[in-house]
Amino acid sequence: MKRILIILIDLVIVYVSFLLAYKLLGSNLMNFWLNIWAFYTVTPIIGILYLILMYAFGLYDSVRRPLSDVIYTVFLISVFLTVCIMASCFFIRGVTFSFPRSIIFTSALFYWGLLTIWQVIVWKFYRRNFEIKVVTVIGQRAEELGAIISHKYKNTYHVKYICDEKDENLVSYMAESNIVFLSAGVTSSGRDKILLYAAQNAIGVYFVPAYRDIALMSAIMEKTDDIPTFFIDIMGLSFEERVVKRSIDLLLGILSLIVFLPFGLMIAICVKLDGGPLFYSQERLTKNGKVFKMIKFRTMIPDAEKLSGPVLAEENDPRITKVGRILRAIRLDEAPQILNILKGEMSIVGPRPERPFFISQFEKKNPDYQQRLKVKAGLTGLAQVEGKYNTAFENKLRYDLIYISNYSLFQDLLIMIRTVKILFVKESTKGVS
Repeated sequence: MKRILIILIDLVIVYVSFLLAYKLLGSNLMNFWLNIWAFYTVTPIIGILYLILMYAFGLYDSVRRPLSDVIYTVFLISVFLTVCIMASCFFIRGVTFSFPRSIIFTSALFYWGLLTIWQVIVWKFYRRNFEIKVVTVIGQRAEELGAIISHKYKNTYHVKYICDEKDENLVSYMAESNIVFLSAGVTSSGRDKILLYAAQNAIGVYFVPAYRDIALMSAIMEKTDDIPTFFIDIMGLSFEERVVKRSIDLLLGILSLIVFLPFGLMIAICVKLDGGPLFYSQERLTKNGKVFKMIKFRTMIPDAEKLSGPVLAEENDPRITKVGRILRAIRLDEAPQILNILKGEMSIVGPRPERPFFISQFEKKNPDYQQRLKVKAGLTGLAQVEGKYNTAFENKLRYDLIYISNYSLFQDLLIMIRTVKILFVKESTKGVS
């Protein structure tokens, strides 16, 4: 089933949902035709909003995801779409003053239900007709990667062979495979040979990127006389990008502070009743290695590291308080960092700030870790929406470097939208095991 056809049917469902709402409530509406005209006025806006949301939430990358995640994604898109439509009508209310909220909410129920049914049908169709791909996993950490693929993607991939790049049977293994996964540690020469063979034999290749691969993602092709060359700019943001990003941080930071204030007061009362200080501040590093005090609602017992020293939080950590466990589950312990954003120490989107102690440890394992400090630390980031709390540091680093290398305001918008999705996903908050 072609993706463009699925998208078109999605849009038809959304628009038909509004017409059904008008059909259901039409007799109760004054100036019926004026209301219909209001709907036609915002029709392009509704379509654009839906396309942005479905792309942001990855609705059409669902074949490798469980059905529950598809249903949850449709629900979130429906909620976001409803809120965005209401906001749009508010800003252009001089034109659409006859677009009643009753129509918006009733249509939301229709497109939530109909889109859910339709996407379940699409998911089942793909699962039923999707041919399971035979996979060979190659590299020093092939066993680990193979186990992940077998566990997480058993309905799409069958891991048949696991081997090293020097395995004498490598070519025969690849010849029997549809897909090859290259784990970290495959040499440049080995990868070149594998990629050449794969290209000649129509074999798909996934590989874990090194820093040089990530840097090439933003490379610009330029001619040097008649020689094609790639220009790789220094990682980081331009002056114009920094100005726009800072302006957005200030605007959204002030709005967030106003909206969150009532909830913040309730959280403050709960934290104080749990005993101990309200806030917890800790030294973290931001752009260019600058040290700042990051603020959080306290979620652990006072002096939690007095005896242990600096340690990462663990799953079911006994140091976490009852209130703290709830706050961590929905990320509200991070809310006071709005103040860090307004002070210019952090940005809304960027690599999460880490403690100097841990950064020194990580840099010993991987010198590329220093590249994270080319931009301001963030409240959320690509590593947070793509990974989990206990994702290995080298994989979080890859996500952070990909974010920096491919920085754009649109990417920031997508990350902010997708952050809402993971707030209520328990798996993403798992501590280090």
